[in-house]
Amino acid sequence: MNLSQIPKPASVGGRGLEPGENPNIRMALLTAAVVVGLALVVLLGRLWYLQLLKGEHFRLLSENNRIRLVDLAPSRGLIFDAEGRLLADNRPAFTLAVIPEDVGDWAVLTRRLHNLVGLSPEEIAKARRAAQGAPPFKPVVLRNHLDRHQLALLETFRYELPGVKVLVRYQRAYLAPRMAAHVIGYLGEINKQELERSNRAVYRMGDWVGRYGLEKSREQVLHGRRGARQVEVDAMGREIKLIKEVPASRGADITLSINLDLQKAAAKALEGRAGAVAALDPRTGQVLCLYSSPTFDPNDFITGMSTKQWKALAEDPKHPLKDRSISGMYPPGSTYKIITAAAGLAEKAINLTTRFFCAGQMPFGNRYYRCWAYKKGGHGYTDIHKAIRESCDVFFYKTGLKLGVDRLAKWARAFGLGRPTGISLPHESPGLVPDSQWKKKRFKEPWQDGETLSLAIGQSFTLVTPLQMARMTAVVANGGMLVTPTLVKTVTPPGGEPVPAPEPVKTRVPIAPEHLDTIAKGLAAVVNEPHGTARRARLPGIIVGGKTGTAQVVGLKFEKSFGDEENVPWKYRSHALFVAYAPVENPTIAVGVVVEHGGHGGSDAAPVATAVMRAYFGIPEPEPKQPPKPKPAPPAQPKPKKKPARPGAGT
Repeated sequence: MNLSQIPKPASVGGRGLEPGENPNIRMALLTAAVVVGLALVVLLGRLWYLQLLKGEHFRLLSENNRIRLVDLAPSRGLIFDAEGRLLADNRPAFTLAVIPEDVGDWAVLTRRLHNLVGLSPEEIAKARRAAQGAPPFKPVVLRNHLDRHQLALLETFRYELPGVKVLVRYQRAYLAPRMAAHVIGYLGEINKQELERSNRAVYRMGDWVGRYGLEKSREQVLHGRRGARQVEVDAMGREIKLIKEVPASRGADITLSINLDLQKAAAKALEGRAGAVAALDPRTGQVLCLYSSPTFDPNDFITGMSTKQWKALAEDPKHPLKDRSISGMYPPGSTYKIITAAAGLAEKAINLTTRFFCAGQMPFGNRYYRCWAYKKGGHGYTDIHKAIRESCDVFFYKTGLKLGVDRLAKWARAFGLGRPTGISLPHESPGLVPDSQWKKKRFKEPWQDGETLSLAIGQSFTLVTPLQMARMTAVVANGGMLVTPTLVKTVTPPGGEPVPAPEPVKTRVPIAPEHLDTIAKGLAAVVNEPHGTARRARLPGIIVGGKTGTAQVVGLKFEKSFGDEENVPWKYRSHALFVAYAPVENPTIAVGVVVEHGGHGGSDAAPVATAVMRAYFGIPEPEPKQPPKPKPAPPAQPKPKKKPARPGAGT
C-alpha cells in the first residue's frame, strides 16, 4: 500500500481537527489551570493570614528568639561579729552551665565535657532531669567551683561547645570557720522538692539556701532579691548587646552579739575535748559566746566534700556536726543546787538559820546516800551559805525531801529549764524537767522519794543544755529576770541604716530579792572563800560567782570498778560542769560550761569559763609557771689518796 492509499481523517464542518483541539487534551489543560488557580488562592490566603492576622504574634516569637532574659541571682547578706569583724563573706566563683536550646547534639557535648573537665554523663543527665519543665533558654548548672585550669580549657574550646556558659556567681566564704561554725551554719544547693514549695520569683534551681545555723533561721533576711538582664544573642547563644537590666539586690547584713575573741578563747580552752560554752549578758540576753567542740569547717559544704570526707565527718564518734551548746542535753550535777536552794527558800522549806548535819552520808530507806565529802567525814553542821560554797550533798538531800519533786520541778521551770530558750537557731533541745506526772506517764509507775534525793543534787532524769545553764545563772545575776537569749544585734538593709533587733522578752521569776541575794553570796563564796569548790575560777580585780558540778553518766559502783580515774573509759567518765557570772556587784556576763566526760567541775570546767571571762574583761592569760631551776651541784670533794698496799697484801 502506498501513501496515497491511506485514508484521511474525517472532517468537521468541512475541515479537519487540529491536534490541540482534541477534547481530552483540552479537559486536562482546564483541570490543571483550575488546580494552579486554587493553589494560588490558598497561598495568598495563607500569606494574608500570616502577615496580617498573625504578623504581630510571629514578630514577637522572632524577637524572643533573638532577645533572651538572663536571671541575676542575688548575693547573700554579710555576717559580722559584735566588733564588726567579718565572719561570712561572698567571693566570686565560676559555674559551668548549659543553655539547653543551644545544644545541637547532647551526646557530642557530653563526650567533650567529660574529656575536658571530667564531667560524667551521669552528672549531666542528673542536671537535665532536675531542670525538666524549665524554659529551654534558662541555664542548667552542671558544676560549681571551677578551678583555673578548667576555666582555661573551656575558654580554649568554647567554639566547640555550643550552649556552654561559664557563669560568675558569688560563693559564700566563712572567714573564721572553726570559731563560729555552729552559730553561723552553712549553705546547701536547693533541691527540687524545696523549689516546688518555694516562691519561683525568689528561688531558682541552682540557688544556695541556708541548711544550718543562722544561715537557715535568717534565710529570708540574708537571701536578697533577684534581678534580670535583657540581652540580644547571636545564633550561637552568645550575648552581643545589653538591652535592659534590673540589678539584683543583695540580702541584708547581720551584726551578731557574739564576740570572736570569746569564741577563740573557748576554742582554745576546749581544744581536743568535747563540750560547749554559752555566755550571755544577763541584763539584755544578748549571747556573747556560743561555742561547741569539736567543730567543723563550713566551707567544706560550699566547695564540696568527697564521700570519704563526709563519711568521716558524719561517723565521727564525737559528733562534730552537733551543736552541743543548744542541743547537747546533760545532767546538771551540782549546778542544779541553785534551783534547790531557790525552791527551798521560796517555799519556806529552809531559811537562813536552817542547819543540817552532814556526816558524809545520809541513811534513807535501806541504803545510804553519800556526800562527795564522804572520805573527809562530811561537812558537819551546814547552813545554806556553807552548803552552796562547799556543795554539800546532804544539805540538799534534806532540802529536796522537804520540797518534793513537783515543787522542785516548778522552780526549775521558773528558771527556764525544761523548755527551749527561744534563741533564733534551729535544732534547740528543750531539756527535761521531770515531775510525778511525767514519770507516771513515761514509766507507768509513781515517783519515789529516793529519786528526789538524786534530783535535788542534779542527777536523776533532769537534763539541761549549756545555754539553759547560762540563762539559769543569769536569773541570779540580774536580780530575778528570765531573759530570752538573742544573737542578732542589728540588721542592715542594702544601702540603709542598721536596724536594732527587737528587745528580748524578759519574765520576772517570782522569788524574793533577799533569797536571790543569799544564793548570790553563796556563789561568790564558791570562788572566793576558803573551802570553795571553784577557787581556780578567780580573776584578778574581778569578783566572780560560780557553781561547780560533776554529773555521773554511769553508776558510781560501775565507775569505781575500773580502779583509778584515769583507767575509766572516756564514755563512762563523769561530765564536768560549771556556771559563773561576773562581776558579782554588777554582772555583765553569765557563763555555762560543759566538758563531756571531762572529770570534775572545779578542775576541768571552771578553767574554761575563766578563759572566756578573761577574754571578755581583757585580762591577759597568766604567764605559765616556769619549772624550778635545778639546784647547783655541790663542789666536788677531792678524792682521798689511796694508801700503798702493805707488802705481801693480796698475795
